[in-house]
Amino acid sequence: MSGTATRDAAPALRRDTAPLSAARAFDAFLGRRDLAGGVVDAVRAIDLDEASAFPTEEIAAIDAWGLQRWYVPEKHGGRLVDTLDPVLMIRHLAGRDVTAAVAHGKTFLGSVCSWVAGGEIAETTADIALRGEPISWGLTEKGRGSDLSQSSTTARVEAREILLDGTKWPINNATRGRAVTVLARTSDAGGPRSLSLVFLDKAEVDPGTLSYEPKVATHGIRGADISGIRFSATRTAPERLVGQEGHGLELVLKSLQLTRPLTTALSLGAADQGLSIALSFARSRRLYGSLLIGLPAARRTLAEAAADTLIAECVMLVGARTIHSAPDEMAIVSALVKFLAPDTVDAMFRNLTSFLGARSQLVGFAGAGAFQKAARDNRVVGIFDGNSIVNLNVLINELPGQLRPADPPDLAALLAPLALSWRTSGLPAQSLRLVTRRGSSLLRAVPELVAAVTGRGGAEVAAAAQTIADAYRSMVEDAAALPRQGQPHPRAFRVAERLAVVFGGACAMAVYLARRDVVADHFADGAWLSGVLQRIAQRLGAQPLSRGATDTLLDAAVAAHETGVVSLLRGWSA
Repeated sequence: MSGTATRDAAPALRRDTAPLSAARAFDAFLGRRDLAGGVVDAVRAIDLDEASAFPTEEIAAIDAWGLQRWYVPEKHGGRLVDTLDPVLMIRHLAGRDVTAAVAHGKTFLGSVCSWVAGGEIAETTADIALRGEPISWGLTEKGRGSDLSQSSTTARVEAREILLDGTKWPINNATRGRAVTVLARTSDAGGPRSLSLVFLDKAEVDPGTLSYEPKVATHGIRGADISGIRFSATRTAPERLVGQEGHGLELVLKSLQLTRPLTTALSLGAADQGLSIALSFARSRRLYGSLLIGLPAARRTLAEAAADTLIAECVMLVGARTIHSAPDEMAIVSALVKFLAPDTVDAMFRNLTSFLGARSQLVGFAGAGAFQKAARDNRVVGIFDGNSIVNLNVLINELPGQLRPADPPDLAALLAPLALSWRTSGLPAQSLRLVTRRGSSLLRAVPELVAAVTGRGGAEVAAAAQTIADAYRSMVEDAAALPRQGQPHPRAFRVAERLAVVFGGACAMAVYLARRDVVADHFADGAWLSGVLQRIAQRLGAQPLSRGATDTLLDAAVAAHETGVVSLLRGWSA
């Protein structure tokens, strides 16, 4: 079925439809999470994972529905106007199977350099993506780690053709992809202008010049097509150059600012699975004559897991909307969200693994196989689009801008984009910057955010918020004292990590303030904020969640779990 979808296959949705409408339509299409026979069935996902088999049928069905239309900007014939749309959809898909979400969502990553570059190549890329043909992203090579500047694949650009030679590995959908955006060396001079991007449509080249590396055995997302592709004097048209010659690395670095927030949806989908399994286990397992969920230690562990899920959700929402509201800040914001969301979810899985005990590692018990698969899958997400060290290094490089004096932040302007009714004007790909001038406005607003929530949520909110404010002030002092010459000082990584945790607190406070009168369902009164801020403060060295925060957060999480996932976005129709 893959590749047969037409431009009219997806459900009709108005241009001004709120983001949740598209995401809900996709969620409904996927089917109930707790029932067998859905488009992505949890039991089948485990079977495929155990066999390291690609989810072919699932991807074909999703193609036919038309998820790929939300990967393509509206100006190029797709439906991507608000990045929050595909982010929420990928979360729903990853909430069933991270492997399927990775396999399908890779087309957005493979296409995004064309959106940033613009021009004729964007139209060519859109035509392929809209047909449901997978597009991969050929950046990395064997033995070169995350240092893209050392790419050895070459592209000789001539008047009538581009000649590609080299190997890209490991690459998602390298074998199954219809096309691949390749980072290749076009100059021997070295330096940042020595690399270019080439969009290679396999249907346009001599197949005899292409060969493939075997599928890589991976700990997580076992069924994904993680392999490699070799080019041997592969010829394509000069029009397949993406952007200007020599601008490849710049285009990649800007594109990562758009892809990193999307990968947070993969982690959040994994978290949805893990928390759901843990809640179901705690509500059915008896220990010492009582249900596990009634024991204080168990309640605190579950409440912390719920808080971690909500932190990742707030970070995801801020990342998706900052793309549109402050694209010139995405260099730092994308690194913040990409470090914090997978790291937070990974910590959640570690805690829940101890909570579930042996069942977290077994296959054959209800939810057990799905839990360990989701945990393994999220660890792989952590290395997509730059691993944790790469993103912390980005933050270190951004510290001088974050420390630079600036005008007081406009809190109302910062909060406005977090309303789901806020309308974007499309993907601002040409407004991205390699380095921000003054860091993140939301981080700068931490004192104002703390002042705004203090007095609204009681003494526990005020205390946790003050811990976050103190940590930000301390981080600024520590960052200012770091050596500025040579390689980053080891202390700089610790400063960057704490900066990301503080950013998580800023995201939570901002989401609360922006939506405190609208959030419906089980988190309507905003009591979630106390538990989330206490969890952030705990990561900064404060005490664990209080008894009151534990009970309030867990009770709301259990109520939400009865009808779906634990989320602040339930009921956000305005």
